Amino acid sequence: MKMRFPSATQRLGVRLLSVAALAATGLACCLNATAQSPSSLITPAAKESKHKKQAPPPDLGPPPSVSIPVTPLGFAPPAAFYLGDRLTQASLNFLSEDSILFTFRIPGLIEREHTSAGQNSSEDSSQEERNIRAVVFSLPSGKVTAEAVWRLHDYSRYLWMLNGDHFLLRDRNLLQMGDTSLHLEPFLRFPGPLKSIELDPRQQLLVANTIEPPAPETKDGASSESKPSTGPEIASTTPSGTFRLDNPADSKPENQRLLRILRMADGKVLLFTRLEGAAPHLPVDGEGFYDAIRGKGPYWLISYRTFSGADNPILQVESTCFPSLDAMAPGLVLASACTGDAGRKLIALSRDKHRLWDAATPPTWVWPLLVQSGPRLARATLDVTHPIGPMTPLDREDIRGQTVQVYDLATGRVAITVHASPVLDGGGGFALSPSGNRLAVLNAGAIQIFDLPPAPPLPTEGDKPGK
Repeated sequence: MKMRFPSATQRLGVRLLSVAALAATGLACCLNATAQSPSSLITPAAKESKHKKQAPPPDLGPPPSVSIPVTPLGFAPPAAFYLGDRLTQASLNFLSEDSILFTFRIPGLIEREHTSAGQNSSEDSSQEERNIRAVVFSLPSGKVTAEAVWRLHDYSRYLWMLNGDHFLLRDRNLLQMGDTSLHLEPFLRFPGPLKSIELDPRQQLLVANTIEPPAPETKDGASSESKPSTGPEIASTTPSGTFRLDNPADSKPENQRLLRILRMADGKVLLFTRLEGAAPHLPVDGEGFYDAIRGKGPYWLISYRTFSGADNPILQVESTCFPSLDAMAPGLVLASACTGDAGRKLIALSRDKHRLWDAATPPTWVWPLLVQSGPRLARATLDVTHPIGPMTPLDREDIRGQTVQVYDLATGRVAITVHASPVLDGGGGFALSPSGNRLAVLNAGAIQIFDLPPAPPLPTEGDKPGK
C-alpha cells in the first residue's frame, strides 16, 4: 500500500493571517508545520533487537572554575517517578556574563488565592500550584544578590531569557518581564492560558500558543474587543483587536487553540492562526519560518517560508524520520535528522544554501534539549541503556544520566562535554552565558561554571562554510 508523506506544513493544516491581508480578505498565506511532541524526539528502533546493559559513562570534561552549592538554598532533586513526564522542575539561566539566575520549587503549604481579573479560573488547579524560589548569584564569588518567591500554577516551562539582563516569567495567561533585581512588570496578558512561547534568534518576535474561549459578540453580531480594566494589555487576536472565527454564526465554538506571532517591541500581533491538535514548534527567523518537505526516499527539502507566502528552498537532508528544525541564529537553521542506526545527525544549514557542518550523536543519547547563545549551542540528552523505539520503549530504569555538549555553531566543533545531575528531562539544568564563553551546569549538588575559549564567529550572508 502506498503512503503519502505530506510536508510539515500540510500536516498542521492551519492558516496564518497576515496584517495586510487581514484588512482586505482575512487570509494571507498557508502555514503548515509539524508539532514536535516528546514522542517525535524518540529515535527509531535499531535493527538489532537485543541490547546489552552498558556501564555508566565515565566522568567527562575539565573541572569547573566555579562551584556554588545548592543544597543550602533548599534545593532537592525531584523524585524519580517524575522522570518521563518532562516537567519543568528547575531553571538555570545567565542574566549576564557575571550573574546567574537559579530557580526551583520549594516545599510548603500553598495559601489559597482568589482568581484575579483576566485569569481563567477553570484552568486553576490547586494541585498544580507551586512556590518557586528565585536566587541571583554574582560570578565568580557566588554571592547572592537578589532573592524572591514566585507562585506559579502549572508544571510547564515558565522562564525565558531576554537580551539586556532581562527575562520573561509565564504564569497561566500572564507574561511578566523581570530584571537582575527580580523586580517584575506585567508585559502581556492573553485571553486564555498560555501553553508555550518561543522567541526568534533576534528576540524581535514572540510565538505564543494559547487555549482560549471564543470572544463575546456585540449586539450587531460582530466580535467584541477584549480590553482589561487594569494591568497589561490583552494580546489581541488580530492587529485591529477584533476576533475572527471560521465557524458559522449560529454555531457555539468551544475553547480553541490559537497561535500568535507578536512583535516584542510593542506587543502588536502580526499573525495569528487557529490550530487543530497540538501546538507546533515553529522555527521563526526574521520574516518567515523553516519547514521540511518530504522528497524522494529518505530525503527532505529544508525550505524557508515567508509570512507573505513565498517559499525559498535551501538544501536537501537525508533522514529516516521528519527532521526537527531549530532557528539557531539569524539565517542559520539546525536540522536533527534520524540515521539508519537509530542515532541522530545534526546538520547546520545557512539560509543562503550552505551546509556548514554535520555531527553524529549516539543512538543512546535521546530526548534532546537545546540552548543557544551567541556563537554556541548547548545540547543536553538523556543517556539510556539502549536505543528507543516503538518496540523498545523507555523505562525509568533505562536512564543512566544526562550529558551536555557545547558546539561551536560556525564549525560544529564540540567545545566541552559534561554530565548534569539530577536528570531534568524537562530542561532547566544547564545554560550558556550571552557570549557563549561560559557554561553553567547543575551537577553533583552544585552549580558548576565552566570557562570556554572564544568561539569562531558565525558566518555572515554569502560566506562559504569553513572546513
